[in-house]
Amino acid sequence: MQSLNSQFDLLGRLIDATEVRHRVISNNLANVNTPNYQRMDIEFEQQLAKELARPSDPRGHPSIRAQPEMILTPGLTSRADGNNVDIDREIGQLNKNAMMQQTYVQLLSTYLEQMKLAIQG
Repeated sequence: MQSLNSQFDLLGRLIDATEVRHRVISNNLANVNTPNYQRMDIEFEQQLAKELARPSDPRGHPSIRAQPEMILTPGLTSRADGNNVDIDREIGQLNKNAMMQQTYVQLLSTYLEQMKLAIQG
């Protein structure tokens, strides 16, 4: 079982990653009409999954070091101006990311409330 510290750390990293992804998506939207602009995203979840699959440290805590990395999104079709940003896709990704962040914040809030209740008795 993960300790509360590792759960807080995990949720904190997930919230941080959604904040970075929000900035990247906003940048994509700001550049939707910029010639030759290529869509960016972040890679985080795959790194995190690999870290969580590794054995824990000697105390049984998973070592979470994953950081969001900006990447060009491969395989997208570019328009005639060389730009490959699809505004509908970006708005959908922005909404999905906002829901993920809201979920992580709510989980963190629930953990904190449980801790508060446990301390108060």
